[in-house]
Amino acid sequence: MKFFISLFSLLMLFSANVLAQPQLKLSAMRYDFGSILWKQPATAVFSITNSGTSDLIIEDVHPDCGCTVATWTQTSIEPGKTGKITVTYDAELLGRFNKQLAVTTNENPLPFYLSLSGDVVTEIKDFSKQYAYHIGDIYLDTDNVEFDDVQKGEFPFKTITVFNAGRKSYKPQLMHLPKYLKAECDPEIIRPGEQGFLNIILDSELLREMGLNQTNIYLSRFPGDRISHDNEILCSAILLPELHLSENEMLNAPRVKMDSTFLDLGSFEGKSKVKGKITLENTGKSDLVISALQVYNPGISAKLGKSRLKPGGKTTLKVTLYADRHHFKGRRRVLLITNDPKMPKVTVDIMVKK
Repeated sequence: MKFFISLFSLLMLFSANVLAQPQLKLSAMRYDFGSILWKQPATAVFSITNSGTSDLIIEDVHPDCGCTVATWTQTSIEPGKTGKITVTYDAELLGRFNKQLAVTTNENPLPFYLSLSGDVVTEIKDFSKQYAYHIGDIYLDTDNVEFDDVQKGEFPFKTITVFNAGRKSYKPQLMHLPKYLKAECDPEIIRPGEQGFLNIILDSELLREMGLNQTNIYLSRFPGDRISHDNEILCSAILLPELHLSENEMLNAPRVKMDSTFLDLGSFEGKSKVKGKITLENTGKSDLVISALQVYNPGISAKLGKSRLKPGGKTTLKVTLYADRHHFKGRRRVLLITNDPKMPKVTVDIMVKK
């Protein structure tokens, strides 16, 4: 009986020792310094967490050349605790570099590898001050993309310049792209301290609405990022009607005339809304038809007295801006689509003080 108990105890102890194992988890296996100055050593830190059930020991970190020096946590890393590997590159040689470090631990007799990369330069160019819009460490020259005066069959593109102010390489990706938009980045991956170009391409054949087509797209800052106001980019496209008129039809076409295409509504000053109006007139020789009246954001309301004006006829465009829906991206505008061949699109810019 005693022999059976002793054997059982040994088996239990052996099982516990087998199950109790260290397990490492790394913050990253690659670090890109971006651009660093010549002869100015640069340092990277890799965090290493023990997610196992027994102590983790970093036994050795061996760089592949003498230009890289590594130090690491010398004490045992208990379960649930974190140690670190600190690596310094001496930056003595100009140009692009890629270095590796072999790391051995008591988790596995085989090493795993960390890598460093970067570009040693004599001067670092700082592009960050050129950009008005910041999405975390990603800087943009605009957060509003506008495709104006688009005809069916055209494939125009707009470019957003992107600067990576972070410490890791960045792969720009856009979320919630509608079918009529496509995005391409040049280069595909932007290294720290460098800039790239995000090209937004419009397929006008897939636009559904004449006049304003508007959507919000979102720039992903990291894998698994979610949409929010912070990473929102407003995108609009104005599809114009196709007007193919003869010389005689042009002579007898309608003509839209407005007393202004700019509306200053002053200031809210505690008011819930502000209003203004503009007069439209048909100075042509046939009926003027306003086929679309659209606003660029939900904070604006626009109403038109008449959508069809006979020659010499007039109507009033009434515009209201609401204080509780005041925040939006892009310019404050109202859009009219007409059958005037010389002015198929009319936009009214709206000014209001905060």
